Amino acid sequence: MSAAPRTTVLPDRWFRANPDSAVLTRPRLLARSLIHLAELDERIGFYEELTGTAADLRMPIPDFGGLELAAVGNMLLIASVRPFTDIQRRTAHSVIVPALTAQLKRLRAAGATVLEPPETILPGSRARVRYTDGTVAELVEHRPQPGELPRPSPRPAVRGAEPVLLVRRAVSASAFPAAVALYETALGTRCDTRVRLDGAFPVELATVGSLLIVGTDGPEFTRSADVGLALVTTVPLERAYGLPVPLDGSAPAGRHLVVLREGTLAEVWNGSVGLRPATTPGP
Repeated sequence: MSAAPRTTVLPDRWFRANPDSAVLTRPRLLARSLIHLAELDERIGFYEELTGTAADLRMPIPDFGGLELAAVGNMLLIASVRPFTDIQRRTAHSVIVPALTAQLKRLRAAGATVLEPPETILPGSRARVRYTDGTVAELVEHRPQPGELPRPSPRPAVRGAEPVLLVRRAVSASAFPAAVALYETALGTRCDTRVRLDGAFPVELATVGSLLIVGTDGPEFTRSADVGLALVTTVPLERAYGLPVPLDGSAPAGRHLVVLREGTLAEVWNGSVGLRPATTPGP
């Protein structure tokens, strides 16, 4: 008689709708928000309401600095009771990858530097890299614990066709083609849409999976290069994403900056400009 499979006692509140990232068709890029653990439930609810998407993972990781993580669409919430380290704050985004070894091989071939080599953690394994453009990213490979099965969020289902939330990367106009090529390689997917907007400062936009690349020498780069979050929507701004930030007359039509209700500065693009972001990667 064969022995029953060993099971692992996971922390309270742990769930993953997809505990094995090997089934992903391409890496899953996530924006990052570093918050205090006491804020996590409220932030999960906010992003579920904002995007009309239910959280698909929540992972308390007590043996890794006391972190607790949750993902809602393309947003990764990283909560802790401890101060975040400098490298955690400098990390621009997280990437859930089908296979960490293969992803690191691809990135090294594209010139990336491995800042932190692979290590085993409760969700699977992780590493940290710096791309050739200076962006720091954390890579995570998810693998199920013994006996772990896919488990959806225990929270009520969320319904609605709300804005698509994207990671945002702003570059100068001259660096735009190279940035598109870099992230096509890093994310293993071709550019979904590419749009040029003329005006006082021409703007080029490209979506590569869940990444929005903004190329311009105007204020979208020079005054808001540190904005790491974008929303693409056809819902009027008055739907209260947050408090609008005034822009000067050189900003292209269809683009706004807002302070979301939870305090994050985000760029909002009206979908009428032609952006067609891809959906979250799946099997």
